[in-house]
Amino acid sequence: MPTSTPFAANAFPIIFVLLFSLLSVADLPAASASSALPYGPGVLEVSVSDARADRPLAGNVWYPTSTPEKFELADKSKVWQMAPADPGGTAAEGSFPLLVVSHGMYGNTLNQAWLASALARRGFIVAMINHPGTSTFLRDADHARELWQRPVDMSRLITFLLEKSPLADRVDAGRIYAAGHSLGGYTVMLLAGARFDAGLYENLCAEEETNVVCSVLKGWSVAETDADRKEMQLSRKDARVRKIVSMDLGGTPVLSRRSLGLLETPVLVLGSGRADMLNQDVESRMLASLLPGETTRHVELADAGHFDFMGVCKPEGYEVLKVHEPGDEIVCIKGSSDRQAQHERIVSELIVFFGSN
Repeated sequence: MPTSTPFAANAFPIIFVLLFSLLSVADLPAASASSALPYGPGVLEVSVSDARADRPLAGNVWYPTSTPEKFELADKSKVWQMAPADPGGTAAEGSFPLLVVSHGMYGNTLNQAWLASALARRGFIVAMINHPGTSTFLRDADHARELWQRPVDMSRLITFLLEKSPLADRVDAGRIYAAGHSLGGYTVMLLAGARFDAGLYENLCAEEETNVVCSVLKGWSVAETDADRKEMQLSRKDARVRKIVSMDLGGTPVLSRRSLGLLETPVLVLGSGRADMLNQDVESRMLASLLPGETTRHVELADAGHFDFMGVCKPEGYEVLKVHEPGDEIVCIKGSSDRQAQHERIVSELIVFFGSN
């Protein structure tokens, strides 16, 4: 993983692949789980069934169960704690808000499993898929080049969940939200109506060759042809999505200023106060300043880093990575109890923003 590239910071390190490539959702170990929460954390593996055979989507859906005390325990990693899970548990009765989550560059559906589990236990359905081309195990160059497909992936996921998923009758279609981390933050901003600006991108990269956005998008050959530029600049807004959460996004410099100023969807912009990977002045702070003030909340989490939006490391995780994957230990800096505290703050912010179920 190119940990020196901030825009790519959501990629789990190589050791993640080695330790977790054989784990199924049923193997997810439990972190600290409060019995006071109203629901259990059910989880299913899903594949989106639609006409897009060219871009198959698969991932996980987390949902509330009526057994808050029930979740599986497993402990197969020396680095990561995983989220409490009751794989295949019986869904609780009722209608629940839906949150779709987009992972970052070379990330995957385990990146924000902690958030999905925590929200499922509080009465939310949370769904995540692996984006073809830009996920841990799906690094196809053509799919990566078609960056406009990422928000389309999210819309396809929503349609599947409403029409064909086993939980279709549990989803409240009037309360559909989207959240994304890093490149996933950029993705969900497009879902809200923000648009890629090819002129901004070309000028930025002509003047600042070392800019993170330039290095990543140029590396993927994004918007190099007229046809691709046209696709990149089309609106990917999904009117079904009522609120958006940007979690330490990367990509603000190439978003159309006009589209951001006209955005009607409420946005919660979460930034990392420690700014260890992304320049907040050109990312979350700039995003918040360009969005309509009356529908935007900007929270810069004090002492939080980019990786605090990912899973909790075991106390020994930093040293394990330092020995076996030098350089990748950055993902576990303040990654244990400090990160757990950040997670509690993030969940609280989301509950207030979405409204309790």
